[in-house]
Amino acid sequence: MTSTEKYEQELRQSDIDHHTPTAGAMTGHIIANLVIHSLKISQAKLFAQGPATLLLAQYGDRWIDYEQSTFALLNRLLVNNGESIPTTTDQFKQFTMLEEDGAAKYQSGAEQLFALVKDFDTQTLFITKAIELANKENWPELAAQLSILLAWIKGQIALAQRFLGHDLRTGLYTEDDDDF
Repeated sequence: MTSTEKYEQELRQSDIDHHTPTAGAMTGHIIANLVIHSLKISQAKLFAQGPATLLLAQYGDRWIDYEQSTFALLNRLLVNNGESIPTTTDQFKQFTMLEEDGAAKYQSGAEQLFALVKDFDTQTLFITKAIELANKENWPELAAQLSILLAWIKGQIALAQRFLGHDLRTGLYTEDDDDF
């Protein structure tokens, strides 16, 4: 089988896995979200103005480092278990559930920071579902790594929401929303 045929086979299997969610497929969404979110954090660090720059200066690089190391860890975990992972820009765009907007860099620093918080929150939806699927599929090491990521993200949400003067769940997803 040629490399092109192998890749086409991978894409077909990925499509099947995403229509009947598996832990691996859901983790593919998480991986794509981590890549896009890291880029959005970088943008906010460069363009945000006002008090939010203080939090971004203190935590932005930490967030990026954590997300990038988790990206690498999840990629290795999936590949070591025979799962496919997003590897192209097109796949990252296809699988992310985070929205990008080039004009966002001109929003206030508080708006940019809150957008990052909402992205963290969106990621929790996918992580929670992937943990559930990993447990169902008897994949404890994936469930464990995703649980660590979930706890870290919830900590970052709490930190940023307090900085913004918000209650913990202000402006974030609630069970009554139909978004997921």
